[in-house]
Amino acid sequence: MTGQRAFQKYRITKEAFKLLVDSLARDMKVVGPVSENGQTAFRQVGSSSELSMDYQSTMLPPSKVLFYKPVEDVLRFDMNEDASVTETAAENEKVLALGIHPCDVHAIVYLDGVFGEDPHYMNRRENTILVALNCTQVAEHCFCASVGTGPHLNLREGYDLLLTDVGDSYLAEPVSHRGEELIGGVRAARVDELLEKDAQEKALTDAMTKQVDMDGLDELFMKNIEHPVWARVAEDRCLSCSNCVMVCPTCFCHDIVDETAMDLKTVRRLRRWDACHDVHFAQVHGGNPRCTRASRLRQFVMHKLNYTAQFATAGTVGCGRCISWCPTSIDLTEIADEIRRSPMA
Repeated sequence: MTGQRAFQKYRITKEAFKLLVDSLARDMKVVGPVSENGQTAFRQVGSSSELSMDYQSTMLPPSKVLFYKPVEDVLRFDMNEDASVTETAAENEKVLALGIHPCDVHAIVYLDGVFGEDPHYMNRRENTILVALNCTQVAEHCFCASVGTGPHLNLREGYDLLLTDVGDSYLAEPVSHRGEELIGGVRAARVDELLEKDAQEKALTDAMTKQVDMDGLDELFMKNIEHPVWARVAEDRCLSCSNCVMVCPTCFCHDIVDETAMDLKTVRRLRRWDACHDVHFAQVHGGNPRCTRASRLRQFVMHKLNYTAQFATAGTVGCGRCISWCPTSIDLTEIADEIRRSPMA
């Protein structure tokens, strides 16, 4: 996943790339963006003809389709004479993941910091060849430029190959030996083609209308814990439905539960997604510090825009999914803007 040296940049026709994908699909699982019924989702494909590489966004991010599963069996307890404990075997399936947008690559790298010691997550990561794809269009709620995660990818690790759509071809940039092996042997890119990529990135950045000023936001939020925007938005619009958490590519909170079989001889220990919007999320013995919707909304927004000290980066990648899939269109960038315009302190 991590590049060790500078690799040659290539240009491959889209037709040749499709033939490459079809060849690989015979020997390994291929996952990519597929458009059906007006929506695009990441799923397994059997042929390159199923791919929709010009998609805008998806509801579920690839980080949660590929690596961080909604429910995962992590341990089993067998109630036999020796009361054995068996760790669930990690997956070793080889996967080629295609068409991951820059913000979603950043999200995967973010989750690496959370689950870097988890064998289930890391096995899936190590067994996945990840092919990133620079954006060709800006969605209504994208604000990736404000947090430095797009619209073109600026990372040189965490994936294997970066594609940029340049008409009838892709500019292909390996950042790992796996990426080099995947694409090597086609024509090297010319300087003018690299300049074409730069021009495309500038045009997309200029076209992005949604922004959030991240400068000093940590300190500003901490001084405005009781700002009226939290209660007003929570009471007027927030349903505590957790849609924003479920579609967020960087939300990682989870619960651990034990599930006993009907014969009472086997217990499965499961890890499953949890959500800070749920009223029981912060419940501890003796009370709940986030029993109001306002406090839970504030927790989510501050974790996305404020708690940069956790991994030395913002918790949002600017994909805008939380805005797009909120039933009442709550916009965390508008909350931040209101606090900046009229702070309490």
